[in-house]
This record gives sequence, C-alpha cells and structure tokens, in this order.
Amino acid sequence: MRTRSPPRFTASYLLAAIAAIAVAVQGIVIVNRRLTHAGDFDISREFGRRFLAGEPLYAGGLHYPYMPTAALYFAPLALLPPGVGLLLRYVVALGCLGLTMRFLHAMVCRDQAAPVAPSVTIAALTLLFASHYVLRDLDDGGPHLILLAMAVGGIWCVWRGRDAAGAAWLGLAAALKAPTMLVVPFFLWKRQWRLAALTAAAIGAWIVLPLFWMGPAPWWQHQQQWLRAALASASGVPSGGAKESEERVQNQALRPVLARACPAADPAAPHRAVPAGVSAVLVVLFAWWSRRPPIGTRDPTWLLEASAVLILSVLLAPVAWVQHLVVVIPALYLIAAAQCSVRGLGKPTTTAMAVYVVLAVLLNRELLGRERYLFLLAHGLHTVCLLILLGVLFLRRPTATRVAETIADG
Repeated sequence: MRTRSPPRFTASYLLAAIAAIAVAVQGIVIVNRRLTHAGDFDISREFGRRFLAGEPLYAGGLHYPYMPTAALYFAPLALLPPGVGLLLRYVVALGCLGLTMRFLHAMVCRDQAAPVAPSVTIAALTLLFASHYVLRDLDDGGPHLILLAMAVGGIWCVWRGRDAAGAAWLGLAAALKAPTMLVVPFFLWKRQWRLAALTAAAIGAWIVLPLFWMGPAPWWQHQQQWLRAALASASGVPSGGAKESEERVQNQALRPVLARACPAADPAAPHRAVPAGVSAVLVVLFAWWSRRPPIGTRDPTWLLEASAVLILSVLLAPVAWVQHLVVVIPALYLIAAAQCSVRGLGKPTTTAMAVYVVLAVLLNRELLGRERYLFLLAHGLHTVCLLILLGVLFLRRPTATRVAETIADG
C-alpha cells in the first residue's frame, strides 16, 4: 500500500512563517506603545466618541480631512478599550491587505495557466517595494490599508462588470477620504456615464448617512464647516489647523513640496502659480495617456489606469502623509508582475525602479536618523517616488492592451 509523502517544505512556507512572526511581534509592540503614546488611532477614536456623544466633531483641532461619515466609521472604535480597538483594527488591516492582493492577482493573472512566478512571489516583491509605506500605516493600525481594500475592491467589481457594487465601494472610500473622488471625473473622461453617476450617487448616500444619527441641522452644520475648510485648502489658502498641518515637512503632496521649493517673495502671500501649473501639466499628461476608448468588462488596461488615478489622488491632495502612500500597491503589483514575466520591464523601467527602491525603501529613518530623514522629506523624497511610479505606468502604456498576454507568456 502506497503511503502519502509528507508535504515539501518550500521557500513560500518559510516566507509565510517569517511574515507571521514579524506581524505578531509588530502587533504587540504597536499596541504596547500606543497605550502610552497618542497617535492617529487615538484621534480617530476620539472622533468616533464625539459622534456617539453628540459633541461638536471639529472642536480642538479635529479639522477638515474628516467628514461626519468618517466619524460614523470610527464610532465602533470608541466602544472598545483602546488596546483592543487598535489590535482589532490591526488584524482587520492585515486581512484587507491580503484581500487586496487577491483582487490584484485576479485582475493581473487571470489568464495564467502556467505562471512565470507564483503569486506569492509577486505579492512578496510588491510588499518589499511598498514596505516603508505599509509599516508606517500599520504603526497606527493600518487604516489606509483598509481604505485601499475598499478602493481596490471597487476596482475589481468594475473589472467584473458589477458597476453598482464597484460604485458602492469606491463611493465609501471617497466619502472617507475625499481625494478618492477623483475617480468620478476619471469615469467621465472615459465616457463611463453610468458608472460616474452611480459612483457620485454612492458618495452622496454615504455622506448623508450620518444625518440619521446626528439629526439634519447638526449634520448640515458640520458638513458646511468641513466643506468650507476643504475648499479653502483645495484653492491653496488653508487657514488655522489645516494650514499648520499642510505646511509640515512630512507632507509629501505635490503642491506643498513645490511651494517649499519655490517660496513666494512675500511670505504672507503664498506663491501658487508653479504648483498649480505643474499639477495641471500632470493632469493633462494623464488625460492624454488614458485617451483610449471607454473601459470594458475585464479590460486589461483598467487596473493600469485605475492605479495611476490612485497615485494622482495623493499627489494632488492637500495632504499626503507617508502612511497614505499605500495607494501605490496596485501599481507596484503590476510592475512586480511584469518583472516576473518573460518580457520583463526593460532597461529604462528597471533603472527607474532601482532609483525608486533606493529612495522609498533604503533611505529610511532608521538608516539615516531623524534629522537627515526630515531633510529629505522637506525636499519631497516620497513625492519623487510617486512621480517615478507614475512615469513607469506611463511607459507601460504602449503595451497596456497586452498586459494579460505579457504575464501569461510563460
């Protein structure tokens, strides 16, 4: 009688074991540290507590980035002890990261009968490229990894032809993080009228949802307060806490980085022409690059263009902290999958990615020290990384219609 041979111990199992140990250790360290040192998690929890208690949401510096919808979203955190809430969000974030990888694998490798590289290899390479951003977000429990899973889940639904479900998830992500609303003009540009209308309607529904707890008058008062601050910031004239926040050197959004590089002669009158001009050029380049006919079901270029939209959403936002930059994961997955294919990336793209790895992965705070790292942040270290990735996606555009075939060549 034949006996079944034991399963082979592969590098994938070793990688999974190491990752599991690292995740457990980091989770314990983060929870212990946050019990004595406040962070973004504590701000989110306080925002949710105020929502449940019916207190003014924006008193004491909790300003425009958060709509009442976000207060509703954060409210469950206020019902749990801080340590338990942080650990729970950390676990949920890891699950969302895994779900994001599954969505990306489904869209990129759907036609692979014999993959050139296992999906775990592509995922590991992606996470290596994004490690600095992922670890920084997990330091606060991974809120932006959860938002990324919502956005990528919406992208996956649209790719499958499930427009209503895709609009609902993208609308939720946009209601929680306003820059994601960039998907609506993108859909209009692609002449996806139904999808644009559904997404806009979903955003409106998610924004209105807190009204049923807060009451019409308090909800409208808070929504107006948020809108005034957001419009002032979007026009380049933030005030109060928003202004102080946006001018911090850690802000890696395009406009504040360019404003630091091209200061106005009169400090009281910030110079906005250069940032506005560069942002406009970037938008025009993207519009020209994505000028092909409307997207269709299971279109291989859909993820490519959606990944560029996610990068643009943080580049053009008033504020982009390092933890926000996990939105590059879909672009990095595409790049890693292309690198693992028969055709590879080619020399120009490989060179660009080598520069990206040095800037985004190697030049970290632990290696450089706090002062040197802040100096690089002040000069847009990660803004450059975002522009590199956007350029790499633009270079991939001529072969975009062959993305699936490129990966399936093996």
